[in-house]
Amino acid sequence: MKANKQFAAGNTSISDSDNFQDFLNICGSASQDLKIFSNFRRGYGLAEVVDNVTLEQGKGYILEIHRQVEWNEDYTNALRKIDSVGSPRKYLFPQIGFCSPTSLRYLKVFIDLKTLFGPIKNFKIVEIGVGFGGQAGLIVSLENPSSYCFLDVEPVLALSKTFVEKLGLETEFNWHDGRNPERMKPDLVISNYAFSELSRDLQKQYLENVILPSKRGYITWNSSAVGHEKCYSIDELIRIIPNSRIKAEVPNTAASNVIIYWGPNL
Repeated sequence: MKANKQFAAGNTSISDSDNFQDFLNICGSASQDLKIFSNFRRGYGLAEVVDNVTLEQGKGYILEIHRQVEWNEDYTNALRKIDSVGSPRKYLFPQIGFCSPTSLRYLKVFIDLKTLFGPIKNFKIVEIGVGFGGQAGLIVSLENPSSYCFLDVEPVLALSKTFVEKLGLETEFNWHDGRNPERMKPDLVISNYAFSELSRDLQKQYLENVILPSKRGYITWNSSAVGHEKCYSIDELIRIIPNSRIKAEVPNTAASNVIIYWGPNL
């Protein structure tokens, strides 16, 4: 797709590159056009980058959620709320009903956060690389944090703002330029794959301004991004981030993908 100058790639990450101009275009266009927004989760450019979880992976997320906690109706209601916007592709899951596998991944991340860190209701949360805002929407729907900050490029921020506004969520939301992260001190920083896909220079800025000042963190590491712009390796990050650990990504979405996490009392 031809680049829209308004949504031009900055080439600071894999998804913010000329190779993924479709993704930037659909994010920006959906935030401005309600007709496009009504079906944005089916758009090729967005589905390729964000809404790409398979049916089998969705089944795996359900199994992992059941391994950690007992399913309750709040989870079902939160999934239906997230899936009520953007017309995502949904599949029938036993005892849950029709649901997007991508939304199940968001729920699994939420369960991981609760298992690792306990209640997150009063946390100041920062998310690096926010997709369309689905992870934030799921978290805020289930356990309203004190604030939630989005860090990404402008077209993505615009779409995520439209998304959470459409859901009618009530918390303190903030949106900041992900190409130039400012100094923050969050209680929890989250990144589903995005941090690992940034250029090394931008990763360094995030480490200094967002990740190291954060009390807790949960980063799903995309191993396929290794070598992109000579980004930091997992070994380097474990040395740099105090008290950080690695655990398996379950279900595993790609060979060698892992989760890096840290926090008090772990």
